[in-house]
Amino acid sequence: MSASALRSGYQLDFWLVFAASSAVGVAANLFVFFPVYIVRQGGNAVAIGAIVGVGALAALAARPALVPLIEGRGRRSVALWSLMLEAVAIALYVPLHSLGWPIYAVRVLQGAADGTARAALFALVFDILPQGRRGEAMALFSLSGQGPAAVGPPIGEALLQFFGFNMLFGVAALLCALAAAATAMLPRKHVENRSARVREQSSTPVKGSSYRTLLLDRKLLPLWLVSFVFAFALAARLSFVAPFAYQKNIAQVGWYFALYSGIAVALRLFGASVLDRVGVERVLGPAMGLLGAGVALLALTGTSGALLGAAMLGGVGHSYAYPAMSAMIIAHTPADAFGESSVVYTSLFDFGSMLAPYLLGLVAALWGYAPMFVLAGLVSIAAGVYFGATEWRATES
Repeated sequence: MSASALRSGYQLDFWLVFAASSAVGVAANLFVFFPVYIVRQGGNAVAIGAIVGVGALAALAARPALVPLIEGRGRRSVALWSLMLEAVAIALYVPLHSLGWPIYAVRVLQGAADGTARAALFALVFDILPQGRRGEAMALFSLSGQGPAAVGPPIGEALLQFFGFNMLFGVAALLCALAAAATAMLPRKHVENRSARVREQSSTPVKGSSYRTLLLDRKLLPLWLVSFVFAFALAARLSFVAPFAYQKNIAQVGWYFALYSGIAVALRLFGASVLDRVGVERVLGPAMGLLGAGVALLALTGTSGALLGAAMLGGVGHSYAYPAMSAMIIAHTPADAFGESSVVYTSLFDFGSMLAPYLLGLVAALWGYAPMFVLAGLVSIAAGVYFGATEWRATES
């Protein structure tokens, strides 16, 4: 991705949404150490799965009301207020010192606010991508997720080492407030006008689209499945890498997250054009396979080079899987259904993020962390094979 590409076709509203997504992304990546907090409060793998998963469950439960809320209040307004609510929720962790019901209540509030904010921000992105450059644009925008994933964990580990969890929660809350400030700077009328222009220019015909229609759409259905598995695989590493590494007496684990995401950032900056040149439909299957291999390799954590290899494979797979998947979903979504599609997309992420910690936490409690990572990796590889086969059949027919 050249410097000229970064400058051309991207307006102020794009960069404001990018900034908001980046800030909330750093806050989210400080929480890769939240499972360690749970362990220090006396929890085990099952407790990690239950507490982490209930946040995603809350985000999922909030989804049915989200489209009417976005249509009634506007995407900008929903994103703004949910980000402010998330800042308050994260601050509420500071006075908690046990694993009783209050931590579940705070996690529910945080999950509902975070899920709503992300869905609203993603809906805004639908409106502002440059026409004809959606693969490149999604690769660029996805840096607002991968960039924070590279810097967040090392920052979080440093905060824990020198200040403790209360400071980590305070910084995360501040970042959500900064994300809200960036969202507040969005020009309301300009965003609404761009939304209207996108509906006029969309290459997908406008037609009434219910959730059932979107979920069962022939072109979207394989992408929904891959989206769920993608979130499932990510939840394995985000929920369990830190406690597993510390169990293996690895003192510093933040570098794994930094390297994983640093590779993804580099590939998206300098290799984003591959998506449009090769074709996003040809990239997604192999990318999911590489992601799965990286997750499975985490089972060897504690042996020479395992975390390094896992970071490299996972980073490459992630760097291409997410923008390819997102660009294809946008391309196949009817112009009058961007709000519904963003809700489905983010809901599948929340569903995967909810289910994975529960199921994988049970697997880890019964058989250990290593078999759990292998299982999660194989699921991702299987999804890549499935999508590749689906695309091959579609091409042949």
